[in-house]
Amino acid sequence: MTELGKRLKEARESKKLSLDEVQHITKIQKRYLIGIEEGNYSIMPGNFYVRAFIKQYAEAVGLDPEEIFHEYGHEIPPSHHDDLPEQLSRVKSRQQISTKHDKWFALLPKLLMAAAIIGAAVILWMFLQNRSPNVQSQQQPINQTTEVERSKNSPLEKAEEKEKQKQEEKNSNSSNKPASAPIFTVTETNGNTSTIEITADQLVLEVTSKGASWVEVFNGKGHSFFKDTLKNGQTLTFDLTLESEVFVKIGRTLDVEMKVNGQPFTYPIDPKKEVYQKMKIILKKP
Repeated sequence: MTELGKRLKEARESKKLSLDEVQHITKIQKRYLIGIEEGNYSIMPGNFYVRAFIKQYAEAVGLDPEEIFHEYGHEIPPSHHDDLPEQLSRVKSRQQISTKHDKWFALLPKLLMAAAIIGAAVILWMFLQNRSPNVQSQQQPINQTTEVERSKNSPLEKAEEKEKQKQEEKNSNSSNKPASAPIFTVTETNGNTSTIEITADQLVLEVTSKGASWVEVFNGKGHSFFKDTLKNGQTLTFDLTLESEVFVKIGRTLDVEMKVNGQPFTYPIDPKKEVYQKMKIILKKP
């Protein structure tokens, strides 16, 4: 056994590795491993493989191959391929590159198919976008015609149109009709509360504040038209023609002027005697 073989064997045994395990690690046949430990290099395929196998053996048992070649170079057969590690590295690199190329070639059909699907989807979307305005322009007149015909032919639409015309004529006649001069009749006075009958075709109440006064206007059913402080210079107008009874409360009559159908209204009680007044107005149409 050579010194190199002895060194490699001791390193293997210190790692508690058998020759079978080293064979499994290095993929070197067991008989070649035995030949390295015994220094019998004649069984090797050639000096090139002797140096390669020694290198792999050293790495498997935890030794530095460069240190081994430097220290036991006199025992190792010379070879013209001293750049073996570099050549093995190049072979490994070529294998890696080949593997990567194989992966890319395997993925290439899938990538091309995905690109084709995406391209087809884009073309279809563009086609639909260009077509949709034409479809809408063709459908719109049809829908408009249908709506027009429906409004002409529907009995409900005809009835609603007639009712609308009647209401417009009624409002027009009402607005153009001059307001009749109201006739005021005070039928009862009790404390600060008065009952007034107004004979007129309509009842339009106008309230103007010269200061600040509480004003409340509501009908006989309790519906409130206004309930708040009337500010200085503020004017409110109420069309109460449809009401038969109206109640008006004024907190400070000295600061509030009233008109009925555009005619000045005189409080039933002198404001200097009763500042706060409540009035019940009864509309009687002639």
